[in-house]
Amino acid sequence: MLEADAALPAQIRDWAEACRTYVKEALGIELDYKPETLPLLDHYVRTKAQPSTQEVRELLTPTLGAYFGEVVRRNLDADGVRWHAPPGAFEQYRVEFDAFFLCFNPLGVALEVLLGDDAEGYGAHFQLLDQSRPAVEAALAQNDSVSADDYYTFTMRYETLELVVSVLLGLEAQRKDQPHRFGRELYRAAAGEVPKGELS
Repeated sequence: MLEADAALPAQIRDWAEACRTYVKEALGIELDYKPETLPLLDHYVRTKAQPSTQEVRELLTPTLGAYFGEVVRRNLDADGVRWHAPPGAFEQYRVEFDAFFLCFNPLGVALEVLLGDDAEGYGAHFQLLDQSRPAVEAALAQNDSVSADDYYTFTMRYETLELVVSVLLGLEAQRKDQPHRFGRELYRAAAGEVPKGELS
């Protein structure tokens, strides 16, 4: 059962638990929100959710995405990771990191895994500040042997995210001034959800 967490949107909690139920019924294995369960989630998608019809995608995108996002939030909590989950707007969902600027949409990742292709408009890619991008791209370039099939898996997305987080933590550790905190308002402004002039 998912731990009680007042900051976790109820819908995310319910979807993540539904994902656990689907996988247990299909594979007889209980997911426990650890990164080691992501290959099992990939196996579930390959064996039980393919071919990915529109109906399957509509059912599984939020549940798989919520579970994946919770694995990230619970295991990569680099001093604060939270959900942004506006009601009914799946394409605007994201997890946001507080210690550095990094966000992405776990539901978008789930849709890309189901499609085996990019999902335009769903924010599945990792969004960074421009000044962080060269260091992250250099680190990723050293590990460029990822096949297209591997890229569209939860396992590889998580491993890539781990690397990105480690780079961003390193960049923050090198800062000579006070560390930044990246709150909800900044992410909303970056996404164009509020005018930047309204930031407090």
